[in-house]
Amino acid sequence: CKHYRIPRRSWKEAKDMFPRHEFAGICEELNTMIRKQNGLPVFNAVLVDEAQDFPAEFFRMIYQVTTSPHRIIWAYDDLQNLGDYEMRSEHDLFGEDDDGKPRVSLKNDPNKPREDIVLPKCYRNTPWALSTAHALGFGVYRPEGLVNMFKEPSIWPHIGYEVVDGDLALGHRVSVRRGPDSYPKYFDKLLKQNDALLYHAFKDATEQYQALASAIKTNINDEELDPSDILVILPDAYTSRSISAAVIKTLFEKGISAHLAGVTSSRDEIFKTDSIAVAHVYRAKGNEAAMVYVLHAEFCHSGIEMIRKRNILFTALTRSRCWVRLFGVGQKMQNLCLEIDSVVNEGFKLKFDYPDKQKIKHIAKVHRDMTDEERNDRDRKIYNLKEILVAVNEGDIPFETLPIDVREQLVILGNKQKESTK
Repeated sequence: CKHYRIPRRSWKEAKDMFPRHEFAGICEELNTMIRKQNGLPVFNAVLVDEAQDFPAEFFRMIYQVTTSPHRIIWAYDDLQNLGDYEMRSEHDLFGEDDDGKPRVSLKNDPNKPREDIVLPKCYRNTPWALSTAHALGFGVYRPEGLVNMFKEPSIWPHIGYEVVDGDLALGHRVSVRRGPDSYPKYFDKLLKQNDALLYHAFKDATEQYQALASAIKTNINDEELDPSDILVILPDAYTSRSISAAVIKTLFEKGISAHLAGVTSSRDEIFKTDSIAVAHVYRAKGNEAAMVYVLHAEFCHSGIEMIRKRNILFTALTRSRCWVRLFGVGQKMQNLCLEIDSVVNEGFKLKFDYPDKQKIKHIAKVHRDMTDEERNDRDRKIYNLKEILVAVNEGDIPFETLPIDVREQLVILGNKQKESTK
């Protein structure tokens, strides 16, 4: 903005102007102004890291402000989350020129440097943690069914999975696992899968925090880990401050220092030499640790907006380089443990019926994220419906007195419920 002498937008301005699309909105606004100016480019070359986090409008802005021949490199990770699970094509990102031709077309011509490079091995996560993260993230072994799925089955081999049995196609039964070339061999040589992934349901939060403190004390005193090798992740950002206070207090009682990343420590650092990092999942994203503890995982078991909740589990599990400990409380955590039991008992293979396109759309609609307005509207309607059902059940409103179209709809809903549970 300074280079092109355009007024900058504050976050509040952008949020008011482009609700839910703040960054994309200001990038497109800037694009329009740059085109009108025909101004001089800013950069000779640009490297974009974590490119999966940026909208197409950002890439089109970068293209405009880079000198010809537009030396732009963008690096991205298909495994960062399960929401936007595939990077868009260069055509989608950079758009078309005035003649309607794609501005950017990547080529891998013989005897020339490759322009589109796929790194086949995942060095960051063990195959056991990553398989479990995908199983929980998609709800592969969830009794109620999937909560999300790749729209294109071809993505599975692209991210390092191989078919064990069945047919990797829409509407077919399939079993997949991490391919032998998808991870370095030192994981098998140096780690044991029954130690790389541990999970437990506790009776209450206090017991969970005590177990965490004891485990971390063992990590530091007996297992040669430094505090900076350990990361404690809290799934719910809204309760992270109150829960972190209890966690930090319990660790302190064991003689272990800890900090809530970005709150009781610098905003620019997550790890400290002599202190255990505690962070909510959004602060932990983009960071990794040898040992990762995920607390209150039951938060992600059930409820509305399951895509977001299960994606939290996926992100948390994939912060681990070596060991991951999944802790939680109560029946919901016990149910989550049963899902992980299924992963382990299947030898970390993922077996599921691949939904067809319509089913994938339906799943996404049922479990999608909601705005505050949508959530409040849903809660209001459910409350009103509950009042009616209670009145009918208690005889205050005889069923026969309901309008016939309402009675018919209730019967239809009942039949739908029976079909969905078969």
